[in-house]
Amino acid sequence: MLKYNLLFLSLLSSLSASLFAAQQDPLLERCQSLTSLKFDDAKVVKTEFITDQFIPPTELADTLRGAKSNVIANLPQICRVQLTIEPKNNIEVWLPMAWNHRLQAIGGGGFAGFIPFDKLAVAARDGYVAVTTDTGHAGSLMAGNFVLKDAQLQAELITDFAYRSVHEMTVKAKQVIEAFYGQGPSYSYWNGCSTGGRQGLMEAQRFPNDYDGLYIVAPAIQWDKFVPSELWPQVVMLEELGQPIDPVKLTKVREAIIDLVDEQDGIKDGLVNDPSAVVINDAFLQQIGLNDAEIIALRKIWQGPTNQTGQSLWFGLETTAPLDALAGKDPFLIAVDYLKYWIKQDINFDWKTLGYEGFENYFNESVEVFRPIMGTDNADLSQFKKSGGKMIIWHGWDDRLIAPKGTIHYYNHIVKLMGDQRNTDEFVRLYMAPGVDHCNGGSGADTINGFEALVNWVEKHQAPTTLIAQKIEKDQVVLQRPICQYPQQTVYKGDGDTNVPTNFECK
Repeated sequence: MLKYNLLFLSLLSSLSASLFAAQQDPLLERCQSLTSLKFDDAKVVKTEFITDQFIPPTELADTLRGAKSNVIANLPQICRVQLTIEPKNNIEVWLPMAWNHRLQAIGGGGFAGFIPFDKLAVAARDGYVAVTTDTGHAGSLMAGNFVLKDAQLQAELITDFAYRSVHEMTVKAKQVIEAFYGQGPSYSYWNGCSTGGRQGLMEAQRFPNDYDGLYIVAPAIQWDKFVPSELWPQVVMLEELGQPIDPVKLTKVREAIIDLVDEQDGIKDGLVNDPSAVVINDAFLQQIGLNDAEIIALRKIWQGPTNQTGQSLWFGLETTAPLDALAGKDPFLIAVDYLKYWIKQDINFDWKTLGYEGFENYFNESVEVFRPIMGTDNADLSQFKKSGGKMIIWHGWDDRLIAPKGTIHYYNHIVKLMGDQRNTDEFVRLYMAPGVDHCNGGSGADTINGFEALVNWVEKHQAPTTLIAQKIEKDQVVLQRPICQYPQQTVYKGDGDTNVPTNFECK
């Protein structure tokens, strides 16, 4: 009997394999046929039918994060299409067989220069056609040298990085979708943090009909101002102290401040609802161990860059944010490369020679030259609203790289141009996440259901109120909080489980 059972199972396995192959052939043919797609300024380089796992090609993956060596497993059946758009924009379009009739574009980070394959995989597993671009150059997200060749700025590469690559990617992706499925996407969404957030906002500003919904996290907007500002802490410490502040002291100060104001929201949980309202006196900083010169330097860092007459140029980080990235032993690489390659066009320029006067000149030159193309600060989103678009923006209060007040500043300009809060609420909503670092991380709840809320807003007309944020460690939810729409804050009612969202209210 065992012999016959094994024979039956063997035949059944062979039959299943044959049926799968028969079903797969049309999919393979359909995928391969996309190589014949014709574009005026682009071409399909390669198509590939993926059934389970994928190894990202070294030349396209993010070399900084080591994604080139990661095998991406547990993928559904996908037709992977690799496009190049002139002059050399690499585009990835992943077309799942079980499609939910939606497009999800994935934003980049830093100076881009890579393909975030891991994020493409997440979107494709959820049934979305997933698309992204390296923005026209290959390299580490920390390296800004791609814009300089033979001591000359490459205007075309800057334009691609600023906005052209993303728009062209969107247009071409929709053409690929039409060719593969026989119909276009019912809805198109953007999903990006940092540079990815800037890219999404640039789409709303320049090409308001490209996307139905934009999910914008910690956006790198006001690029011309915030990137120079990332070098300000180093200039301050060099001018005031001649060296960086001891990182142990900075950590001690941050922890003491959080402990001091922790209960402003009615609960002691290591999170500060609104760090911008925190006032710290010199005596407190002296008790922690800072000397007078260090206190002066730290206050200037928190305040953000000023000109030589004391006028504010831009915002600083919050008192609860880690300062190790911008005020650590070494300056932040993106800020250094931006100064050397984008502004000075001198690979040997030493930031230490700036001083306060040089910094002011550097900041003003950045605004003058790059605001028109890289600023992404146009708050007139009336055309995006007219097209029916919806946008959710959120930013972590403890962001260590991009000042959260910059995002609030931009949002307030939207409200002003739209006339009032009510008109703005119809299509844009902002949320500030306590304790969350840049894009994610920090002590706050950094896994937020904002993208799902955006889809419901676009498709079911269910406008979001509070978002639900979780902190997940080892696959377990260790913290859960509602996040209220700005300018409201999440306050504990004073009774009940602090991980139950209904025990909080918005004030």
